[in-house]
Amino acid sequence: MISAKNALRTGRDNPLDRWNGTDASAAARIAKRIVIPQGRQSFTASAADTFFAIGSCFARNVEERLQDAGATVSSLRLDLPDLGDSAARATGILNKYNPHAILQELRWASGAERFPEEALFQLEGDDVWHDPHLRQNSGNGTKEQVLARRKALNAYFAQAFDADVVIITLGLIEAWVDLQTELTLNVLPDPKFLARNKGRFAFRCLSVKDCVTALKNIIAVLRAHGRKDQRIVLTVSPVALGRTFTDEDVIIANMTSKATLRVAAHRLTQDLDGVDYFPSYEAVLHSDPALAWQEDRLHVSDFMVGRIIGEFLGRYGVLSPVVADAGGEEDETAAMLAALRRDVDRYKNRIIALERQINGN
Repeated sequence: MISAKNALRTGRDNPLDRWNGTDASAAARIAKRIVIPQGRQSFTASAADTFFAIGSCFARNVEERLQDAGATVSSLRLDLPDLGDSAARATGILNKYNPHAILQELRWASGAERFPEEALFQLEGDDVWHDPHLRQNSGNGTKEQVLARRKALNAYFAQAFDADVVIITLGLIEAWVDLQTELTLNVLPDPKFLARNKGRFAFRCLSVKDCVTALKNIIAVLRAHGRKDQRIVLTVSPVALGRTFTDEDVIIANMTSKATLRVAAHRLTQDLDGVDYFPSYEAVLHSDPALAWQEDRLHVSDFMVGRIIGEFLGRYGVLSPVVADAGGEEDETAAMLAALRRDVDRYKNRIIALERQINGN
């Protein structure tokens, strides 16, 4: 609790304190169609820094855009045995959707805990095994192959300890628990395995307390094994919950999930030094939907991701700040549409390249 005098002074000193009535008001900024609010920022970075992104699928957007901007992104250094991954992005199998899944990977990577062999699922067949702590399309193999990939995964996630800046993207709070190992799965268990082992699993929604505890433990692992000057940025993924396992409307379930993670992130940044919050979720939620979202209204447009990362790099001093167009709203809209067209063309070229690679051309 703070005094009335200090509260009034804080409001007076805050140039972004009003929703209406000033040029810097929320309404005025939202009217420009793209708005990236100011989050908690207590440190800066540089072009020489190494970044590691971990978390939900939005982390993959972040690392790609960081690399496009010229940053060194160690989370894109991937050397894993190929077991048939069909993810659109090579690093997509590494998505970690809930805070406990992030924490477990870092503990295994640090050597503080050992990945238990009994955590693997034996699927139909003599020697077909699945790792439920990756995405379902991560590819199956023999037990020896899957465990060998586990060793490579430890080396991959251990790169987080050497990074100057770790970006943690929080995705959702709906989680499946393996009661046999007491580990939190990354996604829904393999449906066939689940049907044969229903008593082995339970479903839960993480509370704010659960998320805060997990985040504190994540940061403790990073600080125990990482660089002494390592900086951490928390963000909440704007990507919506694709499906809920609760009895709520998925729109409500998604809002509950994001709000829970947002509150947990807020508490961490208030309590710990060297931990910032960047408002990716708020930026997408309050920007023009036609520019911020892909047509499925589930994934963020590449254009919007580019604006978010450009603003991030500018605010943290990695690159020059983004300069707004001086020609007025019409020129700004035209520039945004032109950027969208460039991003679409870039994705088309990526798809063509992937098709050629698949076809062996």
